Amino acid sequence: CLYPVFLLSPQPITADDFPLNYIFFQIYPVTEYSISNRIALLINIRHFYDLKSNRHGAEYDAQAVLNLLYNLGYAVVYYQDLTAQEIDEALIRFSKHRKLFNTDSVFVVLMSHGDLGTIRGSDLKNFEIDKIYERLNTKNCPALMNKPKVIIIQACRGENEGVVTVDASRQSMGTENTGPPSKNIAKVGKVHIEKDFIGFHSSTPHTYSYRNPEYGSNFFHYICDVILTGCCQDDIEELFKKVMQQFEDFPSEQKQMPTKERDTLTKHFYLFPGKYHCLVCASTGPQIQTYSVKKASQKPVFTC
Repeated sequence: CLYPVFLLSPQPITADDFPLNYIFFQIYPVTEYSISNRIALLINIRHFYDLKSNRHGAEYDAQAVLNLLYNLGYAVVYYQDLTAQEIDEALIRFSKHRKLFNTDSVFVVLMSHGDLGTIRGSDLKNFEIDKIYERLNTKNCPALMNKPKVIIIQACRGENEGVVTVDASRQSMGTENTGPPSKNIAKVGKVHIEKDFIGFHSSTPHTYSYRNPEYGSNFFHYICDVILTGCCQDDIEELFKKVMQQFEDFPSEQKQMPTKERDTLTKHFYLFPGKYHCLVCASTGPQIQTYSVKKASQKPVFTC
C-alpha cells in the first residue's frame, strides 16, 4: 500500500505527530474505530406502479453493492421500491443516523429510472438529485462535516445513445488517451455548506444507462471489480477513473461513459490507507466476491 500503518492508529492524527504532516493531512483520516462505525444507504427502485417500467436485473446490482459495502466495512441501510417522497424521507432519516458521528465516510447509492437531474420513485414521480446533497450538507447533517460523502447513481440521464461516428482519418495522432464528534463540528465561524462530496453517475448527461436483465449493469460490475481489487492502493477518485477506463477497455455496442461530478473532496479519500488493514483484508477479512469483466461485457439490452 502507498500509505503507512500509522494512518490507521486508534487516535486521529494531529499536527504535532509528524514532521511531514502536510503530506499526511492531504488524506481524510481513517481509524480502526471509524471503520467499525461505517454506514451506507442503498435505495433500489425495481418495481413501479406501471409494471412495464419494472427494472429486471436490478436485483443483481443491489446484491453486488451490498456485497461491496459489506467488504468495505459499511453497515447498510437498505430500501426498495420507494416513492419519490419516500426517497426524500429516507435521506432525512439517514442524515440523522446515530452512526454518522463516528463513521469516517458514507456511501449513498441509488438505482432507478431517471432523467437529467432526477431519478424516479416507484410512483414514477421525479426526485431531484440535488436533494441528496442538500440533505447531507453541512447545514442539515453536521455529523458528516469534513467527511467524504460518496454518491453513486445508476439511472438514465436522457434519451440519447451517447455514441457518435468518428472519421479515424481526422483524429489527431497526438491524442492522449476521523476523529471524535467535537473535531468534526465547527464551534464558531463560517464553513462551506457543501464540501467533501463526490458524485459518480452511470452515464454522461442526456444519455442512457444500460442494464442487462440476466446479470445487472456493467456499471456496478465494474465498480465492484475495481474497488475490491484496488481499495488498499488507490483513492476514490482514482478508483472511479479506473471504472471509467473499463468502459474503454471492454466496449459494447451501446456506448456508455460514467462521470465524476460535483466533486468537492479537498483531500484524498483512501478506504484503507494503511498496510495493516490490507493484511487484515487478505487474511482474516470476509470472503470477497468479485465479478467477471468478460461476463459484464455482454450486450446490455435495457436502459436505466
